[in-house]
Amino acid sequence: MLSRRLVAAVTAIAAIGLLGAVGGADSAPAHAASAPPTVRTGPVVRFNVGAAHSPRVEHALAGTPAVPPGHAAPRSAHASASTAVTPSTVQGIDVSSGQHPNGAAIDWSEIASDGYKFAFIKATEGSYYVNPYYAADSAGAQTAGLFVAPYAFAIPNYSSGALQADYAVNSSGWAQDGRMLPLILDVEYDPYAGQDGTPAGSWCYGLSAAQLVSWITAFVTEAERRTGQPPVIYTPADWWNKCTDKSTKFTADPLWIESQGTASATTPTNWSNWTYWQYTAAATPAGIPVGSNGKIVPTDASWLSSSALELAGPGSQSDRTGGTASLQLNALAPATATVSYSETGLPTGTSIDASSGLVSGALPGSAATFPVSVTASAAGAPSATQNFSWYVHGQVTFSSLTGQAGSIGSPVRHQISAGDGLSGCTLQYTATGLPPGLAMSNCGMITGWPTASGTYDVSVSAADSSGVQAQGSVSWQVRRASGRGAVGVLRLNRDGRCLDELSASDIALENCGAGRSERWTIAADGTVRVSGKCLTAAAPKSKAPAAVDVSACTGGKGQRWQPASDAVLTSVSYGRCLADVGVRNGARASVSVCQATSNATGSASTPSASQQWTLPAGQLTSGIVGFCASSVRGKTQPASAVTLRSCDGKSQQAWTLDPDGAISTGGKCLDLSGGGTAPGTQVRLATCSAKTATQKWQLSGGPISVRLLSPVAGLCLADPDDRSKAGQLLEIGPCAAGDAGISWRVS
Repeated sequence: MLSRRLVAAVTAIAAIGLLGAVGGADSAPAHAASAPPTVRTGPVVRFNVGAAHSPRVEHALAGTPAVPPGHAAPRSAHASASTAVTPSTVQGIDVSSGQHPNGAAIDWSEIASDGYKFAFIKATEGSYYVNPYYAADSAGAQTAGLFVAPYAFAIPNYSSGALQADYAVNSSGWAQDGRMLPLILDVEYDPYAGQDGTPAGSWCYGLSAAQLVSWITAFVTEAERRTGQPPVIYTPADWWNKCTDKSTKFTADPLWIESQGTASATTPTNWSNWTYWQYTAAATPAGIPVGSNGKIVPTDASWLSSSALELAGPGSQSDRTGGTASLQLNALAPATATVSYSETGLPTGTSIDASSGLVSGALPGSAATFPVSVTASAAGAPSATQNFSWYVHGQVTFSSLTGQAGSIGSPVRHQISAGDGLSGCTLQYTATGLPPGLAMSNCGMITGWPTASGTYDVSVSAADSSGVQAQGSVSWQVRRASGRGAVGVLRLNRDGRCLDELSASDIALENCGAGRSERWTIAADGTVRVSGKCLTAAAPKSKAPAAVDVSACTGGKGQRWQPASDAVLTSVSYGRCLADVGVRNGARASVSVCQATSNATGSASTPSASQQWTLPAGQLTSGIVGFCASSVRGKTQPASAVTLRSCDGKSQQAWTLDPDGAISTGGKCLDLSGGGTAPGTQVRLATCSAKTATQKWQLSGGPISVRLLSPVAGLCLADPDDRSKAGQLLEIGPCAAGDAGISWRVS
């Protein structure tokens, strides 16, 4: 798992696509006309992904006019009239992909000119949808001078709170950058009631109040761990009071309330006041595109509380010794408020303007790190404090840039370092020209699994807050995979027959034997080999099954295969599953449309037995170079421990993906110690039981490496803190993008 220092690096590369098996991101804007975006997860059609909130909220607030400041403000259900909070004159808008009819862009400069000061942008829904317009909207709003916060629309009966928090942080690229407000959890009425296994019209996702409080706790805890700030909670009062049984557990989290602004409107009993009030779904600010009816698409709008004050975190600063400091602190506060700024720990020679929040002055002449704390205050409002580091560094030079070499499917973990007179990550690193499959964190760590051979000229740079300080280049050679890997039969789950190379063009199912034609190798590059040739899928021309054969190994189209959940083998090129087409010996194998039977909620599914294969037992190779998961343990470690060991290909590192979702070695299954589901729970080996939820694992990612997700925990098999140490106990942790410690190759 990632250190705090690498959190920003994780978010910067999150857009490459995380957690494919638990839901695909909607990665490209839909420019077709009026049909709203949808995502299907099993039998559930997620029709609401393009909307800002649930249909119940949007319907309740549709046509609600703007409420003058101070008039009919929402009040707490347990507070007296004298403690009622009133809105300020500061407004913001709340957008999703629904504000982009026909793919049209929002003009954020017009939004700013219309007087709006902040923008809440839907980033994710559940752990299966990413708003394809989020990145552009977030950047555009900040450029126009607005404060921005991403929000996650919770689907608590789909996956865990921790997983959905990670999904939101990763997908939004949340980072302190001077205008970003805390992440928001949107938890409200179930928009899919009636088709997700819950009764039509029900609100609470089929979960008890205790279950929902536990889910929210997991989200809030993980969000604060990842961002360093308590997330804002958006919720309607009646939903909260009913579905959490008026829980009072989250008073540390700012509240964004939905209310029509009538005299009887209330906040949930958990809070005595609110920070934001969504008062309408019918705002028409200039800058929002025109829909098919020729009118501006209706948009949600919110007030900031008259007693609220938000200070955006500037993030770490890095500047050259002897330079000039210039950092603007930004506070979101009522227009009538007089905000003052104070600080401790600024670099020697610099100071903050108490009225404007501008930090300026001459930086010291010697390298040093300064822990800074800045506080914004206003009369009648609570103060807000942000802590950050200011690195004053010396001249930047790359320590060493040596040529690199590897092969397709072999993990990479290579640190690019630049000396600047300080320890730790004080600069921002970027790279261009990296081999496909690799990515660099903003602290200079290059990780991933190469997917294409060739020689690559990689350009790297290190920069501080003022710009590029050093540049260099690295030659990187990626060879083809050796063809070695786990060897054995591919056994069909439906009837136990084995895949057999009867001839180059006749790949069929036969009773299992000991012949060479049934001994397949799962190679590091994802090819499946027999007799020196590769299993190759023909391009499907329709929904009908397409043929498979064996041909010379080139790594080309149709030759890459990806093990997936429940021992399915998918064609990377075509997204089809390896399957049989008959029950007799000699029945041809094919690539067919992947088939599965889902449960009522669509949160889990069982593949067709004709598409499940017991693959040869092989290594779980870690993204931590040179290490594999092993049943070997130290003398002082638990008897059932699972550890990280140098890859040796011995039986203690031979793992099998079982069709029932288990992962086993030596007749024992990978399990969670004590049935725990919290981050940091160690994994163990236990007697296999098909009824044990903690023994089920889903595979996500690819095309070469995957994450091994425990659905019951919503967390991934992890090497804690990415330690390159033999004997390290494995555990479950956040499924964070770009984390080598949760990246595994199944072979």
